[in-house]
Amino acid sequence: MTTETSGCHSKLFLSCDLTGSTAFKQRPNPGSETPWQKVFLQFYREFPQQLYLEQKAMGAEHIEFKLWKPVGDELIFTCDVRSEADIYDAVTIWHETMSAYKNNHLDDTQLGVKGGAFIATFPGPDSQSTIPRDPASETSGRDVVVLNQEAIEAPPAHQRYLYDYFGPSIDTGFRVISKCTERYMTLSLEVAYAISLLHFDKGARGESRDVSNLMLLESLGLKGVWGGRTYPLFALDLEADSAIAAAFRQFSPWQYDTAAIHDLCKALYSDVAWPFKLHLPDSTTGLFSQVQPDPLAQYLANASIASEGAETLATEPPGAQQLKEDPPLG
Repeated sequence: MTTETSGCHSKLFLSCDLTGSTAFKQRPNPGSETPWQKVFLQFYREFPQQLYLEQKAMGAEHIEFKLWKPVGDELIFTCDVRSEADIYDAVTIWHETMSAYKNNHLDDTQLGVKGGAFIATFPGPDSQSTIPRDPASETSGRDVVVLNQEAIEAPPAHQRYLYDYFGPSIDTGFRVISKCTERYMTLSLEVAYAISLLHFDKGARGESRDVSNLMLLESLGLKGVWGGRTYPLFALDLEADSAIAAAFRQFSPWQYDTAAIHDLCKALYSDVAWPFKLHLPDSTTGLFSQVQPDPLAQYLANASIASEGAETLATEPPGAQQLKEDPPLG
């Protein structure tokens, strides 16, 4: 898959965090030949390697995972998604990677992993930012929206700018992944909606995807999200196949009802006040093929007109504007 840098597109954000890391760093470890720092350095290098191996094993080379940022003991990757199947495949690869990393790399550390996923759409409703790395380099007094757009459209200059993302989906996404645990990989509504659709739409493969571990974990108010109304927190139950989980499931089967999850997602996503949107140009269901508007397009157009007008005035000879306003008599 070719990474899109302009035009309307959606990105999937995937997080993996080490659990128990704070206590692990502070525990006394006399006589040990292995410093605690090695465990975390291994995570930074070996988790991406495991991600590549799981992706290759699944035959999903069309998905391009890229590191967005490390946040302490957490790694956050992104990938552009063009269809519901891309979302399903990327999320599947991610939770397989977390499981493999926990079982093969952390077995003697008492550490674990947890993670989540959310989607943002650019250039609207979410946005990309360019932040000057050197404070002294920003000397222009021009409109910051115009300067940011010019930097985005220019060839990447990573030595000059830090490229980042911001917007309603990003804020909500971080709140969603903050609720994840070692058992539950939390998902934003858009991720859950796309995955649930594949249960009913066979798509190009001619078969529905297995979403039996998709569940509604709880409904809660997330600060600042959707006007304070209840937000459904979805998750993949990473222990759904265990005997204990199966026994408990009979007491709350509605949590795993794919049809009910689909209906809930559809109702919320279709609400006129729902602030989050997807653009999947290869959507097999056709629900997300619509290009989302750029909320800054009109502002940039007006700024461009104003800039051209100012440039014209600056290049006209002295008195030219006055002659236009006061033509000679007779």
